Amino acid sequence: MIDTKRLIFEMDGQVIPAKVILDWEFRRLRVSYNLLRHQQGVVFDPRMEKWFAQHEMAFIQNELVRVKLAMGMSDLRRVLRGRYEVGNAASVIAEKLSNGKRKFSITEIVVPNSQLTPAEVIARLNDVMMINDPAHFALNIGANPDHYVLQASSDDVQEVLEVTGGSPLPTHFYAHYGDASGLCSTLSAGYSAQLFGAARLKDGTIIGGVRHQVKKEASGFRFKAVVEFPSLLPDFMIHDHQIHLACEFGHWLTDIL
Repeated sequence: MIDTKRLIFEMDGQVIPAKVILDWEFRRLRVSYNLLRHQQGVVFDPRMEKWFAQHEMAFIQNELVRVKLAMGMSDLRRVLRGRYEVGNAASVIAEKLSNGKRKFSITEIVVPNSQLTPAEVIARLNDVMMINDPAHFALNIGANPDHYVLQASSDDVQEVLEVTGGSPLPTHFYAHYGDASGLCSTLSAGYSAQLFGAARLKDGTIIGGVRHQVKKEASGFRFKAVVEFPSLLPDFMIHDHQIHLACEFGHWLTDIL
């Protein structure tokens, strides 16, 4: 669970109550559960509906992680293939019609007390996301209900199958870290460490990118998650992805702390 006592969330210059992120996560847990529970061979704990009624987020989250890991990545790709093929096609159209222009979805997370340096924060996040073992798969799937596949496919490329923004459809892409192709963002003033990369489909088509960054602040640090989307996307999707970022990096920062 997100350590709401150690993390402060900010969007568009305003502090966002942790309850906003937790309520969003609870709604998306229901969406993910509804998507998977009717799949052939998938068996959830019979107490799931009781847990939803009682708002037992930890139990629900752990059960969803268990089921996704039990299904395995190949089965999750198969189940979602029809949906993500449409989602990928929509992303390609949006990128082409945007003529290289981007909208930024940005969420900042302040950790008031931490001895970690910005470089250490980035290194630890990179390890969580890019080391392929059962423990890290569980952390990555559990970081957000909209995560289905997150694994390193090479030293600097991460396979991602997730629902982004307020999209009704998942996308299946590869984050090529260290590749600045097509990126419109830059390292913000005062930030000293970053993790950036182009988001590409399997055929290499660029559909967006990321530039996550960290700076030292007082007795802790400030983490700034930046995701680039085609400018054609409506603002509500950009805003919804801000909460998506708060959820996943809230979990990941809790993990590395």
